[in-house]
Amino acid sequence: MNISEPVQFSLEALLRLAVACLLGGIVGWERELHDRPAGFRTHVLVSMGSAVYMMVSVMFAPGEQGRVAANVATGMGFLGAGTILRHGSIVRGLTTAASLWTVAAIGLAVGYGGRGYVVGVLATLLSLVTLVLLSRVERVMGAKRLYRFAIITVADARRRLSSIRDAISSLGVEIRSTEISLTADPGVQDMRLEMRIAPGGSMDRVTDAIVAVDGVRGIQWEH
Repeated sequence: MNISEPVQFSLEALLRLAVACLLGGIVGWERELHDRPAGFRTHVLVSMGSAVYMMVSVMFAPGEQGRVAANVATGMGFLGAGTILRHGSIVRGLTTAASLWTVAAIGLAVGYGGRGYVVGVLATLLSLVTLVLLSRVERVMGAKRLYRFAIITVADARRRLSSIRDAISSLGVEIRSTEISLTADPGVQDMRLEMRIAPGGSMDRVTDAIVAVDGVRGIQWEH
């Protein structure tokens, strides 16, 4: 074996891992800026780990790259699920789960080498376009609906719920979910409502309408 062969192999392995870390880090940095559950380090490790799996399969299991890629994609489903949180009808973390799944694919492509570098770089660029530019389009589309959570302190919450619903329905507000919990004051409960507010709806008017309902002691909006 020529002495240059192990050196050349080491440099190529280092290059693939470094590129995988760089591309995964680019996507992860965008998630980090938005304070998402999985940020910079997680995306770097996912991308690099996927690259390692692919490199090992190329060295020790030629012809099995497709199976390795499929298993990595399946495993990412479990990791991505840990970033998804549900609040009533609102689900958060899906985009971060998808970004983790994507950087795993990027790592696999880079780990394969050759044309895989091109695939990895293009996928990273398109991922950034999706996360940065399309998020603005999504915000414009989402402006048609506004979801808010309110904690309402009220006496006999179950009986007052229909009155609260009637008071805000004329304002174009729909109650999507309800959670009731006890307070230290007997007979008084905290009612957590998830509301869908129509376009152009006024939060102040909704607040005034709820406070005017008999038995309501106070309201606090979650941010």
